[in-house]
Amino acid sequence: MKECVWQALEGAKLVDGKAVLITGAAAGIGRACALLFAHQGGRLALVDLQEEGLTQVCEEVRARGGRAIGIPADVTQTPELDRIFRRIEETYDGLDILINNAGGGLPTDFLAISLEEWNRILNLNLTSLFLLSQRAVAIFRRKGCGAIVNLSSQAGRSVSPTAGVHYTASKAGVLGLTRHLARILAKDNIRVNAVCPGITNSERLMKRIQEKGSEEDLKKAVPLGRIGDVDEVAACCLFLASDLAGYVTGVSLDVNGGALMM
Repeated sequence: MKECVWQALEGAKLVDGKAVLITGAAAGIGRACALLFAHQGGRLALVDLQEEGLTQVCEEVRARGGRAIGIPADVTQTPELDRIFRRIEETYDGLDILINNAGGGLPTDFLAISLEEWNRILNLNLTSLFLLSQRAVAIFRRKGCGAIVNLSSQAGRSVSPTAGVHYTASKAGVLGLTRHLARILAKDNIRVNAVCPGITNSERLMKRIQEKGSEEDLKKAVPLGRIGDVDEVAACCLFLASDLAGYVTGVSLDVNGGALMM
């Protein structure tokens, strides 16, 4: 699928020279975003808690002629966020695009969710986006423009029986955050949009699917009849972050093969 996406963009440089911060960049959608944004000329700051995977992605980007710095960090910790943005300012003298991708959460029975676990997922999936966006917007206002793309989920748009309630609540919160920021930041020429992936072939999700042997059942629940590819999600993030979407803000883009129609 990557070849299809990249062939469609052959010769384009949609984010050429722009400084791009991508969180959760070591694997899955974040990694796909890193490789695609680098292919399109972005100067990348990649953040993840998994240092080994982060290093590998940075090496992949550089091997293809791109530019990337890796910043191992926990986006739920405020001092870590300050360190991230200091490094970006020192390296790129600013920021143009924020891709809020870091997140997670395993299916958990409602009555088994402790307050500690509830807070952990909300901090990771929602509060960190709020804090990262605050810091990015301060830079965008100085520059006079900027773009934020928040990764929500199909679970944030509807009730997903395979996701824990804490995950669903956090991803629904991302959509509210996106709409509100889009409204109040439009006057500053800052666009804020969200992408809502359905089932995609990230390493983590595919491992869970294979363990349960549920891949064929999941495909039947999607009108397009297949599981989505992380590169297809990355392409939507690229569109919303680029000048192609210069008149688009406050949008939640579903990338789920039509699953919400079922």
